[in-house]
Amino acid sequence: MMISNAICLVFILLSATAQVRSQLCLDVDQYGPCSLNGACGCFHMAGLIDTGVCGFLWPICSQLKPCNSSSNACDQPDTICVQHRRCRDIPLCYPVSMMDQRICPSMEMTNSTTTITVATSTPTIFTTTATPPTNTTTAQQLNCSDSSLITFENATTYSKIPDGYYDLKWINAYALDTQVYAQSSESGFYSAVTSGTWVAFNMNGDPMTIRIDQPNTFTIKSFIVSAARENNVTLSMISQRGSTYYKEASFKIEKNRSTTIELNWFDINTITFYASNDNTRQGEVFVIDDLCLDVTTNVTTPSNGTINTNMTTPSTGIINTNVTTPSNGTINMNMTTPSTGLLTNCSLNEVLYKNYCYYLDGTGGQCSNGYSLGSESILSRIADLFIGLNYKTRISKNCCVVTMESNSNYGISTLTQCNKQGPFTSVPVLNGGGCRNSTAISEAQLTFCVSN
Repeated sequence: MMISNAICLVFILLSATAQVRSQLCLDVDQYGPCSLNGACGCFHMAGLIDTGVCGFLWPICSQLKPCNSSSNACDQPDTICVQHRRCRDIPLCYPVSMMDQRICPSMEMTNSTTTITVATSTPTIFTTTATPPTNTTTAQQLNCSDSSLITFENATTYSKIPDGYYDLKWINAYALDTQVYAQSSESGFYSAVTSGTWVAFNMNGDPMTIRIDQPNTFTIKSFIVSAARENNVTLSMISQRGSTYYKEASFKIEKNRSTTIELNWFDINTITFYASNDNTRQGEVFVIDDLCLDVTTNVTTPSNGTINTNMTTPSTGIINTNVTTPSNGTINMNMTTPSTGLLTNCSLNEVLYKNYCYYLDGTGGQCSNGYSLGSESILSRIADLFIGLNYKTRISKNCCVVTMESNSNYGISTLTQCNKQGPFTSVPVLNGGGCRNSTAISEAQLTFCVSN
């Protein structure tokens, strides 16, 4: 039966799209290594435990639709039904384009310094050996005006880059001043420094994502990057236009030199970066400076006709908006939005994410009226935002987090924070505090809730 299912899978892959070259992974664990690209792993087919497909490990969970429950088939074209419990416990339809061997080359293939896929233009790559900076420096940027050059210099502390910075959403993106927070002289944090002393990086080697809500888009022109602590690191990038995957690229980065990448990927909504060590296949920290990026805002209002919005985001964070309403004449508005501003629509000790409010509380799996249990996939994305906040109403007595999933897999592992008075200095992490497939729910157990 397993062999026939595998043969059927090959037929599906071949018939899904003639332009995508995919590969099977046999007798490989779920998420196990299957490619020279450490950002790829094995996704088991629904109903199978030893047969799957090799694909990019970090798709956006909200864009993966459930498979047909009766047949484990996908109604969407060019998708395959796989198991992906990092997103949901039910089988999900995974895009065939994310399984392309140009993204996830097989281990038998010869690896190359740069792999470009589904691209209409080839990124331009330059490398520069760098030493720790002693003074503020400014380097020439490729085809980038000052209005769209993000140097991360206007951050004030070692902290997470907040949503709203340059009108974008930032997931697992942090900034630090390399002169204030000194690194080893051989650290890649110094190698990446180009303008000033500030850089951005991904925490703990996890993926970094930059997003903007539709119908708005952004264009990523170029950036400077280095590996933070290791050599032989592969940086993979995947971009999307809406729910459609647009372009992908992978290339080598080192810690002792910076690499300038000129992409010119236009009108995208999402880009995800993931770095992995070629030897250990573990996630790695990478460092970015001088991100050249333009935001395009498109607004429509059905009741008043179409509003044509021309928006520019200078490095000061001021947004100049000219709004034209055909039925009522022309309205000229100057709108000021601080580049580091956060939306504050939620109540005290709540986090706003994608127009929903989330909180942590010691309520034993119970949420307030108008709230319900949130998912582990969302908790994994926003957990860091709870740093500095407090329990909603009371301190927990069990640090394994109750979510909408049947098992608890997230918990707080730091003894100084677990079941202690806030504000939070550490947050729930996967298998933190030994929380793994826990089903028991106790009184005052830590609970993750979301507004309905």
